[in-house]
Amino acid sequence: MRKFLLAMVFASALAFTASAQEKFSLDHFEKYVGKKVTLCDTVYSFKIFSDTVTMLNMGGKYPNQRFTVVVTGKEIQLNTDGIVGKHICVTGDASLYKGRPEIMIYHTNQIEFK
Repeated sequence: MRKFLLAMVFASALAFTASAQEKFSLDHFEKYVGKKVTLCDTVYSFKIFSDTVTMLNMGGKYPNQRFTVVVTGKEIQLNTDGIVGKHICVTGDASLYKGRPEIMIYHTNQIEFK
């Protein structure tokens, strides 16, 4: 019985963690600002600003991108060779910069190549 209860607690914790990340349409992005979200699209262009900040323009080239992925942090070593044209999903914090959708990521495990 004890093992069963432990398994149920573990399964509930996994279900709660999964529900914290939501996939949604950009049409409703503003409702998710400040929350952890997952978005998928194609990388059209990128710009490396420093060794700690890279921006990926998703769904269109700058300034017509659908949203921007801001990759930041000293721990991230993003390989940009051949990244243009790749379909990726990113999970991170939703924010707006000058009214445009952005997702902030701090670890490479927040990027999934499709």
